[in-house]
Amino acid sequence: MQSGIAQGRKADRRHFNNPHPTVEAAGVEAAEKGLPVYVCPYKHPAMLASWLKGYKRAQQLCLSWD
Repeated sequence: MQSGIAQGRKADRRHFNNPHPTVEAAGVEAAEKGLPVYVCPYKHPAMLASWLKGYKRAQQLCLSWD
């Protein structure tokens, strides 16, 4: 009985194991620096998609009211 309660109290930390927000932030940083899209360091399709998502999002957000 005690082991069931103890396991129920364990924090499920799997949601902290998601690299996509970090990869997306790297894409945003690259876009803000003005780097070309071909400098993406990721080859894995999912990581590449996340990086491009951040890159595109940062490019779309540059609004200048000059």
